[in-house]
Parts: sequence; C-alpha cells; structure tokens
Amino acid sequence: MILYNLTLQPPTSITATIVGHFSGEKHQELVVARHQWLEVWRPDTATGKISIEHSEHMFCKIRSIAAFRLGGGGGAKDYVVLASDSGAMTMLEYEAGNQGGRRRFRQAQSHEFGRSGLRRLMAGQYVAADPGGRALMVAGVERAKLVYIVTRDSSNGGLAIASPLVASRAHTVCFALAAVDVGYENPVFAAIEGVYGGRAGAKVLAYYEVELGLNHVVRKWTADVSDSANHLIALPGGAGGGEGGAPSGVLVCSAGQIEFRHAGCAACAAAIPRRQRSAEDEDEDQIPIIVASAVHRTKATTFVLAQSDAGDLFRVAVETDEGLAVRRVRIAYFDTLAAPAGSLAILRAGFLFAATRDGGGSHQLLQFENLGEDGEEGDSSEETLRFARHAEMASLAAVDEIDSIAPLVAAQTHDLAGEGAPQIYAAGGRGSAASAALRIVRHGAEVADLAAAELPAAPAGVWTVAGGGAERIVVSLAAATLVLELRDDGEVAEAPDAAGLACDAPTLAAASAADGSGTVQVTPAAVRHVLRDGRVREWRPPGARAISCAAASAHAAVVALALGGRAVWLELHAATGALREAATIDTQGAGITCVALAPPAAGRARAAFVAVGCGDCAVRVFALDGGGGARLAGVVATAAEPEAVACLAAGAEVAVFCGLRNGMLVRTDVDAATGAVLASRVRVVGAGAVRLACARVGGAPAVVAMPADAPPWLAAAPRSSSGRPQRLVPLAYDALDHAAALAPSPLLPDGALAAVAGATLRIVAPARPEAAAVCVATIPLGATPRALALHPESRHFAVIETERAAGAWASRVRVVNPLDGATTDSFALPRDEAAVSLALVRFAADPAGRLLLAVGCARAMTLRPRACAAACVRLFCWRDGATRLELVHETAVADVPLALAPFAGMLLVALGRAVRLFDLGARRLLLKAQALVAPTAVCQLRAHPTALRVFVADAQESVRLVVYGAAARTFRTVVDDSLPRYVTAMHVLDDGDTVVAGDKFGNVVALRVPPAALRALDADSPAPTLATGSASAPFRWDVVAHYHVGDIATALTTAALVPGARPVILVATLLGSLGAAIPLLSRSDADTLRALERSIRDRAPPVSGRDHAAFRSALAPARAAIDGDLCERFFLLDADVRQSIADDVGRSVPDILKKLDDMRSLFAF
Repeated sequence: MILYNLTLQPPTSITATIVGHFSGEKHQELVVARHQWLEVWRPDTATGKISIEHSEHMFCKIRSIAAFRLGGGGGAKDYVVLASDSGAMTMLEYEAGNQGGRRRFRQAQSHEFGRSGLRRLMAGQYVAADPGGRALMVAGVERAKLVYIVTRDSSNGGLAIASPLVASRAHTVCFALAAVDVGYENPVFAAIEGVYGGRAGAKVLAYYEVELGLNHVVRKWTADVSDSANHLIALPGGAGGGEGGAPSGVLVCSAGQIEFRHAGCAACAAAIPRRQRSAEDEDEDQIPIIVASAVHRTKATTFVLAQSDAGDLFRVAVETDEGLAVRRVRIAYFDTLAAPAGSLAILRAGFLFAATRDGGGSHQLLQFENLGEDGEEGDSSEETLRFARHAEMASLAAVDEIDSIAPLVAAQTHDLAGEGAPQIYAAGGRGSAASAALRIVRHGAEVADLAAAELPAAPAGVWTVAGGGAERIVVSLAAATLVLELRDDGEVAEAPDAAGLACDAPTLAAASAADGSGTVQVTPAAVRHVLRDGRVREWRPPGARAISCAAASAHAAVVALALGGRAVWLELHAATGALREAATIDTQGAGITCVALAPPAAGRARAAFVAVGCGDCAVRVFALDGGGGARLAGVVATAAEPEAVACLAAGAEVAVFCGLRNGMLVRTDVDAATGAVLASRVRVVGAGAVRLACARVGGAPAVVAMPADAPPWLAAAPRSSSGRPQRLVPLAYDALDHAAALAPSPLLPDGALAAVAGATLRIVAPARPEAAAVCVATIPLGATPRALALHPESRHFAVIETERAAGAWASRVRVVNPLDGATTDSFALPRDEAAVSLALVRFAADPAGRLLLAVGCARAMTLRPRACAAACVRLFCWRDGATRLELVHETAVADVPLALAPFAGMLLVALGRAVRLFDLGARRLLLKAQALVAPTAVCQLRAHPTALRVFVADAQESVRLVVYGAAARTFRTVVDDSLPRYVTAMHVLDDGDTVVAGDKFGNVVALRVPPAALRALDADSPAPTLATGSASAPFRWDVVAHYHVGDIATALTTAALVPGARPVILVATLLGSLGAAIPLLSRSDADTLRALERSIRDRAPPVSGRDHAAFRSALAPARAAIDGDLCERFFLLDADVRQSIADDVGRSVPDILKKLDDMRSLFAF
C-alpha cells in the first residue's frame, strides 16, 4: 500500500500575523502563519471582507515571522522574514502575479545557522526587524541571538545579507523580543531576559545595539523589570511632543501593569484595569496579563492596543512633554473580544484583525467605531481601577469572520444531510460556549441569500441585461418573457418598462450589446437587437425555421435551427447595430442540443470559437476559417447527450464545460487561438441533467453547474495564470434550475447571481472558493467537548463536555440534533467529576437488545500523575425516539476509564495498564475478564470487525493486538511494536488486519499484522499469555506506511469523500487541518508520482529552506508515502522548470497537470 497524501484544509489556527505591502501595491495585506502554511489575506476596505489571495505550504514548522522593508529608499515592498525549524533564516518575496505571472513566495535570501528541529538553543523562536530597514535579529528561547545586516544587492537589485553577528549569552532565557525605533541611529533590539543557574536573578530588559560602522553587536543597556514580564511593545520614535509625541522606547507588559522603559529615560508604569467582580464569573478577579498587541502610527498620534489573556482590549497612551520626556502612561479599557486573540494587526483603513488564540473561535476582521476616549483609566495608584466589561462590543464592529475549527478534539464522517457526500462532524473549541462547538464541515463554498421573489410559474431560463440605469433580469416563461429589476432597497420587482424586449414570446438567450448600444434577445422566431433609441434590428431564420437553442454575447450570437443540424453564427455591426451572418455551422446531421460562445481574446471583439453540443453524444468546436465559413477544430466525445455548454477563459486556454444528461460534468481545455482540443476531465456532480450558467464571483469569471435535484457546483477561474485548473467546488445551497450573473453595483459590490429554484427567483452571492474550499456550520456547546458518538437511528450525537473551572471539574452529557442544532437532552454529572470517555454498546445479554450509551467518569482527577479519588462507568438508555437519555446504573471501577469499546457483545473498559470486560447486570456491570495488556496506560480501544481481537493503543508504547479467549476468558497479546509511539488517534481499516495510528509528535503510521501472526491466529495456535504489560509479544507489526504530518492527529477514519470514489484515510489534527491519504492501486501511478516528488524535491525545493525528506521523516524515514502537497508545487513553477521536471518523470507537462488534478478531484477536494 502506497499512500498519496493531500491537505484538504490547512490548519485553521493562526500562530502569527503581520501586516504590510507585500505585493508592492498601495493596499495593505496580511500574511498569516498557519503552523506549516504561509498565506496572504487581502482585506477589502470597501466591503469589509477578507479574501485568501494565496496559500503555500512551507514544509516546515513556522516559529515566527516579521515584515521587513529595506531602508534608504529600498522600495515600497515588504518582505517576509521567516524563522522555522529548518535551522535557517529566510527572507521571502511575495510575487503577486500582476503581469500574468503566478502568485507564489520566492526565496529572496536564506542563511542556515544551525541544526533543524524545534530546539531551545537554536535561534528562530523570535524575529524582530529594525523599523529603519537595516538589520534584523533572530533569537532562540535560550542563549542564541543572531543579527543580520541587510543591504541592497547592486548586481541584481535584490537583497543582500552579511554573515550574522553573534549576540548569544550563556545561561540566558529570552521571553520577548522587539526592535526599538531609534530613527537613523544604530539599530537597537530589546529583549526580556532571565538568567538561570548560579547567576540566577531577576528578569532584565536588555538593549542590543548594532554598530554598523564597526560591524558588531554590543549589549548596551540593561534594567531590572518585574519577574512576571512577558511581552514587549515597541513605540514609534520621532519628533513632536504632547499627545502626538513619539518617544521611542518600549512598553514592558507584566502581570497587572504596563511600564515604559527606555535607555536614558525615567521609568513610568500604570496598572491594568481589572474587571468588576461578579458572582457569576469567579475568574473575573484574575490579574490581567497582556498576550497580544498592535501599534498604529499616524501623523497626529500613536494608537496602541494591548489585549489581556481574558480577551479585554486596552488603549495605552504615553504622554510626553515638548522634549519627548514621558510624563505618564495611561491605560483605558477599550472593548472585549469574543475570544482572546493570539495576534493583532491594525490596518490604516480603520480595521483591526484579531487572530484567535489557540483557535478558540473565528478569526475576525473588526472595524473601529470609535477610539475609546471615554474608557476607564488605570494609573500607578494603589487602588486598581475596575471596569464593567461590555456585554457587546462598543468600540468595534465585526465585519467579517474566518472560520476556525481548532482545537479539534474528535471528528467523525457521516452523510446525515443526505447530500451524497459525507460531512465532517468535528468537536472542538475550548473553555466556554464562545468557542466550544460541534462544527459541521462540508466541501463547498458558502452562499448568502440576499433577496427572493415568487414567479408566476417555473421559468425556462434567466438572463441579466443592462438597461434603464439598472440591471434587468429577463425571465423566460413557457410563452412569454418577464422583465424584473433589483431595486436599491434590495427588493425584486417588475421593471417599469420592458426596454424594447419582446414579452409576448419566450426568450432563448439575452445579453447586453457592446458599448451599451442596446440589448440582444433571441426568441424562437428571431434574433432581435434593441438599440438604445428604441429601434430594433432583427434577423430571422431562412424559410421561417424555428430557433431551438441559442447563445448571445456583447458582440455576437449563435443560433441553432430546428431540424437539420445547422447553426448560424451572427455578429453585431459596430456602427449600424445590424446582425450579419459570419458563418454557417454544419454538424453533419447531428441534432444540436446546446451552444456556447467562447470569450474573445484580450483586445479582440470576435469570439475565438463556438462550442456546439450535439445529440450524437459529442461536443464540436468550430472556429472561423477566414473565408466566411466555420471549420471543425475539434470534437469531444461524451458519455451522454449534452444538456448545456459554457466557456470560461483561463489564460492562453479556454475551458469548455459540458453538462450531460446523466449528471456528469465534462471540462475540456481548448486552445484560445486555434480552438484545438487539448485535454478533458470528467466529474460526477449529480444524477440528472446538468445545466450551466456563466457568472462572476469575487470579480473573476466562473461557471455554475446546476444538476437536477442536487446542490450546484462552481468552477472559478484562478486569479493568476498559475497553471492550476479551474477549481470545482459544490455550493452549500439548494438545487437550482437556472442562473445568471448580476454585475457589481453599489448594492452588490462583488456582484451576485439571479438564480431560479422552482417558481422562486433568488438573489444569492456565492463566496469565492479559496485555498480551502470548505464551509463550516457551528452548533454551540457549553464546555470543551472530549468525545462524541452517533446514534444510528435517531441520528443524534451524544457529546461529553468536561471543563476545569474554579478548582474543580464540571461535566455533562449532551444530546445534539446535528440537523437543526438543537440540544434535546443534557445530563449534568456531579461536581468535580470529569467525563473522559464514551461508547455505544449493545449487550448480548440484554433481552431487549437496546443500544446503550456508556460514559466513563472520574472524580477529583489529576493529570500528572494520572489518578482519581473514585471512578465509575455510567450506563444510559435512550428514550423518546433516541433523543433523550435515562440513567440505568453506574459501576465503580478501580482507575480512570480512559477508553471504552463494545467487544464480543460486552463492554471493554481501559483502566490504567489493564483492560476489563464487563457484561450487563441488573444493578451494575458484571466483570467477566481482565488482563494487563499495556506497559504504560491504555488510551484507545478498537475492536476487530469480525474476530475476537482488539487493537489496544498505549499512551507511550504504540499499538498492540490482543486476542480474547472466550472459553478461558483470557486476553493474550499477540503483536506489538518495535518503536515507542505516543498514540493520540487510531483507526482499524476494513480488512481488519491493518491499523492506522497517529502520535503526539505529528506522525501517522499504518501497521499490519504480519503473515506469520495471521497464520498462527487462523490455526488457533497457543500464544504466550502475558503476566505483565511489559512482556514482549511473539510478533511485531509490519510497518506498511509512515509519514510525518506535522501536527497531532486527533481523529482518523475512512470515508469516500467524493460520490462514487473509493474510500480514503481522513486525518484530522489538533490545529484544525484536514488531510487525506489516498491508497494508490496502480503501480504506474505510484511510480509516476514518486518520480515527480523526487524531481520537485531536487529542482524546486521548499522556499523555507527546510529539507523536505528530513521534514517528512521526523521520527522515522518516510515509507510508502508520497507527498501530494509537494507534487502540487508543480502548479507554481515556471514553464522551463516544469519542462525539466516533466523530462525527468518521462511524461508531458499536460499529462502531469491532469494527473495532479485527477488525484484531488476524483478522491478528495
């Protein structure tokens, strides 16, 4: 088994955020680090929405990032300074693809300074860039500090870095790092340091000055600070006193106070205001600790925001005199975020971006409503000021959110909504109802409903045209045409006039003519060009033949004549508005079912070609031959009759989409200049006929595919010529019959769709498919979820919630309906009792054959060491249609029940190193068998699908296969592992002999029972019974595959993510990433993809500087695994590099592109 590994959703937790002009344009962008991914987010200041412009895998663990702009007139572009576990400092330039290039990060400079890995003695934990653009410092947790002087490379205009200057100090721990704004003086970096060992003392604030003339670093100044100091805020420097003064220096944040410190200046501190005490919240009297901050400098003032660990925002002002001497530090309560942020960024357009800490909620883009001048202030007085927290945000207003599913604790896949594709039900969040939730993750883009109107009947089509100062919506009925408009108040109503359109006949196609000269309308009897002055130019088919189908654009129209397999290509005369015949299309007797005009090439008005769908299961492409005729440029054979065709521009190619009547969607790449057919791809999107409509989503052209009785799909063109094919994603919406694009307007800044479902016209706005095409629905929970189980009949989830608060555990068992989000039952456990495990079990001894819910509980539980005052297993039965719970009984056990599993018609319970098998009793569970099976602690249990075998995961010593002897009621360990693995998730594959496990170091391994063990088990030969958990088993696992994911796997399962496809292994991780491991059944595919991976690793290594092979082999060498994320870097490479890699692989570039696209579209998303 060889696994092809793909990332479906990058980690949703954000570790760092920086703001700058990374594309070199006037607008600001955000660069966010998502563990291993680096992304560019663009806030739209007009609409207040955030779009993910670019996402790229760095193949490393990102530790810190900083924005750097070269000083001395080095340009208006910011670079990204990246520090990771690669053991190198890397400066990245973002190429925005403005001249038709590819969006990507390019390595501008990189310097390797040490070993790879996350090491406290290795620099990279902190990065600070000199505001003057001359130097940057990279520091480690302990000892290491390196300074790089950056200059302009005169030979190529790029960046040049000198060898690092070492400022390391032994026995010194760094707690924070910042660059001090000193203007044109030598660069200065500030660090909070602590000394341990024989020289241990208080924390100090140290200034490191880079003497550019002498080319070395000195520790220039130190000052004692509070032992709780943890965060630095660098203040801008510059002239001007009073309120708008900029005194330079830093703000040292510690528990309960913020202190101004600077070399040669007097210290000045202020107390951080605390929340008012309340009986409801016992945590409100905690001392606030600043964990994030943001600084924004304007010509008039400096705006500083600091956020506490409780999510409270404070405005910090430093008052200075005329000589810039600090007189006072003022701290005022500003507002409160729904969840604490790990990083903040202020944009000059008046927005605040808050990246939620630990993924405890959504990342938010907020707009400043006011500057909070009236907030309560704290100073250096003995009585700390208290403030009343805002119940709702008063100084900020949320304008957009980016969903986060981290921290993800448990996940399952089910198709409870009957959508044909599974949904991922992820339990996660932490702490409170603000973030703890059951999240439903779907493949697809969200759709917003804007307006709706009822129609007299179900229409046959819908189009949009310009007219009368407002865009008109043309709706074709059975024997008439209805003209509607979207008013400024958002309502859909009948237009005051038809703008010359024929309303007494159905419409087959409609479009706005070029240069606003009028409207083109196609009816069964004629093609009409309605001019702006009311005159009408008509073209009628010869011999009074009827028009069966048509397509229209701004410059042309193509109409298919009923019977005979002929079509006419018409063009609009620019001066007179007359319709003239450009060519006649002959399909050689094949009936025409649909037609589409290709978009004209840039700078041209004439369509490049016409796509014609024919009744003989083919799509024919015709191009003008220059002599007044049309030549056949290519033919695409289809599996069924075409229902609709549409064209979408994609750089030098045009994608021709064909919806078939059997529910399949065919996408064919056609040369935009010649019309030659290049390659085709097929995807099943539904069960009925597929209609198509052209649209614009997020300002980019797109095609909407609307299968009958199935959700629509969206194919959006890439934002740059990246070589990546159009992204095809489903829309999280009801089935649609027809759709047309609405142009951007003051009411609809991004445009929208006029869509028809039945007899209802809807105005909807689909979200643009971004790097991760998933949408998330959230069901709030009361506390941190720990595990969940689905009742198969009622389709309700049982979720256990456990939280540590006020020195005691608080837990409950909740029953949730995932379809409407309602809580149908909630069972609170006694105080200081923690629910740690649950399982659904059907006891063979139960005469009623009920499906019961078992919950493992522990009272006064401690984690280090793991112990409890008492423990029990509670058994619940379902009632009221399996929507409510009723306690049956509880059974005391000797240790914390870390895992439960149904086994052999009984309940298997993990208690420390042992497992115990219980049967159902009238008043308690009855012990039937027990054994020590693990050397440390059993943390996961999975039963074999058919045999009396159980897979036992140890907390430190990997997975074991344990066999149960029913006659002797004994357990014996048959297979164990040769490597220690700290197992966090486990799943047994359908063959029953292979188990996939993930460990806390970010590795995923597939283990298989060796053939010798299978033969011994089949022969029922005796295996040695283990007296203790430390004894060895007679067999060892065969390692089938091993792969470093880079994050802790918290859920593993198998599911067919695409309807009709074979199952893949789904990996969900703690930080919210979703991945798929696709088993490759073809040796040819495996050899091709492995050769591609090897060639890309050599010719286009990751820009972070991390060795790819070493990264994917963190614990042990990668085995039988191909990195699909690395293979997809092929889309980002230049043409010459692509060709070199294709030569290495022995395939053509189009073949490789098609293979990569098929691996994602046919098995994943």
